[in-house]
Amino acid sequence: MILKNYKNKSLNELNPDQIAKDTAEYGLVIIENSDCSPKQFADWSLQYGYHLSPRIWCTDTEHSELFWRVTNKVIDNENQGLFADYELNWHTNITPVPDAEECVGLYGKEITYTTQTWFCNSIEWFDKQTKDFKEYLESLTVVLDPKRELGLIKSIWQPNFKNIYGDKVFDDIKKNRRTRNICLAANLETENVDAFQNSRGIINECRLVPKHPLGVKGIFFTPYEIHGFKQDGKYIKDSKKLWDLLYTDLVNNEKNIYKHTWKVGDIVLMDQLLTIHKRPDIKKNQTRELLRIASWYKKHLRIHNNYTL
Repeated sequence: MILKNYKNKSLNELNPDQIAKDTAEYGLVIIENSDCSPKQFADWSLQYGYHLSPRIWCTDTEHSELFWRVTNKVIDNENQGLFADYELNWHTNITPVPDAEECVGLYGKEITYTTQTWFCNSIEWFDKQTKDFKEYLESLTVVLDPKRELGLIKSIWQPNFKNIYGDKVFDDIKKNRRTRNICLAANLETENVDAFQNSRGIINECRLVPKHPLGVKGIFFTPYEIHGFKQDGKYIKDSKKLWDLLYTDLVNNEKNIYKHTWKVGDIVLMDQLLTIHKRPDIKKNQTRELLRIASWYKKHLRIHNNYTL
């Protein structure tokens, strides 16, 4: 799959605007051996995109309010960090609020064994499709089932997080979802506050082919969230057949997958509209910690400020 890889480059050598453009164009940017501290990454990230401080149980108060701690460590004397130590299948972090942050970045803070994150990118795949099929995909909306009320085309086993986390975690998650609004970004320029629409919150239907803020084409296919597909407001004849085609040709295809083996100091930046990811091989008795940022593309880089999904 296509991606952009920077090796042995310090963040001081990398222009945040250019890296944001790379994130959109390639869907995935890898910065290996960055030799930067968490604080340096956080400071650089403020130039890369618009951010909200999560202010939840797993905020990294040691290094930056921008970071979520993705770790199996117990970090508040009661709860493990974000996602704990369970395997996560293919997903994007932009659900269930489709107006949430368009990019996610991960920083390897503590890696004590060989562990990976897998990425699947739809950009190159979409570019190779026929003109007619592209137009068909662009005519479709995808119906999601974030509240698990409609029924999924394909569901997967997931841990019961209510048995893993205390009530505070779920209260924090609900509060966080209500704030996923670019208009509230801490570093949004004052003159641009009125340039964006408020978030729509949790919604079920959105474009299958996003109107990407930087004009890149691909599909928003988060397989285990999908109830069906619509065209002109009506469900297509066989949503499962289309799901199977997309999953087989895109997701279940090694040509579209990159597997990153983590080292301390590695940085991964990924577009959430056109790229999905998963994590296998989580060991419960060994430490793994990534620091996570989430951001929107900045206004001066965008071709539009409207909803993308």
